[in-house]
Amino acid sequence: MRTWTTDQLPVSDQFGYWRDVICEQFTPLSPRRDDGPGRGPDGLRGWVRSSPLRSTNCAVVGSTAQRHVHGVHEVRRTPTDSVFVNLVLDGVCVGSQRGRTCRMGAGEFALFDATEPFTLDYVEDWEVLSFRLPRDSVLPRLARPDRATAVTFSGAHGSTAAVVSMMHATWSTVDGLDPATAAAMDDAFAAVVAAAVGPTTGAAEQGRGSVDAAIRGAVHRHVLGNLRRGDLSAHAVARHFGISVRKLHALYEDQDLTYGRQVRRMRIDACAQEVAAGDDTLTAIAASWGFSDLSHLNRVFRSELGCRPSEYRAARRRESVRQGEARHGGPRWVPPQPGDRPAAASRVDVGDMPRFSGRRRACVRHAGP
Repeated sequence: MRTWTTDQLPVSDQFGYWRDVICEQFTPLSPRRDDGPGRGPDGLRGWVRSSPLRSTNCAVVGSTAQRHVHGVHEVRRTPTDSVFVNLVLDGVCVGSQRGRTCRMGAGEFALFDATEPFTLDYVEDWEVLSFRLPRDSVLPRLARPDRATAVTFSGAHGSTAAVVSMMHATWSTVDGLDPATAAAMDDAFAAVVAAAVGPTTGAAEQGRGSVDAAIRGAVHRHVLGNLRRGDLSAHAVARHFGISVRKLHALYEDQDLTYGRQVRRMRIDACAQEVAAGDDTLTAIAASWGFSDLSHLNRVFRSELGCRPSEYRAARRRESVRQGEARHGGPRWVPPQPGDRPAAASRVDVGDMPRFSGRRRACVRHAGP
């Protein structure tokens, strides 16, 4: 993530620097200050944090009262055909385009087409989350693209709430997304915006599925980031994303697992990775993952993976040894590991288990009693 700020600059350089940053990160704009009390002729406080998704650029911007003009001259200098989705986080913005004027407060957003003139008036100190999308990823999906810009959309309810939730979720995770996930989020966001603003009939059907998939993906990332300590109850997660508990459960109606089962599965998978790779005792791992005791962890592992944690750890470590032997041309001695049973115990190794598949193959089954 890149960051720009005027805080450390001499007052005489702040406004020029701000103008250059705004133009570089968004689109050619002519910022004009509100020279109110306490502001010098050149001073202006402002900052930008920016990070790309794929073809979409995400940024949070904050500054003092000012006006941004994207006029005919600026349109000619615009290098790409873009649409901005501007979500106000703090303050008030009055936007104008195509003869329409909209007023946005905190939690509201509007679209602006950079291929045509527009203005943004920030009447007080402000902060905005702004996503810049390729124009052809959004406008062709709209039934009336000429009426989509400079219109205020509330993030409090309905499909527009999905746009706001997705913007927040994307911004909070954008720097940690792998390329495949970032590409999927990029495509899904354009579909979500189109579905919320006013899609064509065909895009509406596609958009509804994209909205649900995008929210579900954001929920999964939130869950993964909070598996160990966060409140992942349906009520808490629904509140985090600004949707109802009923809507959260509905997102999983056509999935293999319900929301509760999905969280349980993700927690077990993450815990199993630590069991396999870590050196902590199983009792310590059980406590760190929120299980009441080792017996509780044993029951959950048997239910989900078909074996106890100690068996899972031993099987994974033997598999690691076997892979090492294959790479280095022969067996090597490995000291006994905590949880291993005496050598006399009869075992069926992981590779000799054709009757088991999927998740249960990870565990060792005992031939004897």
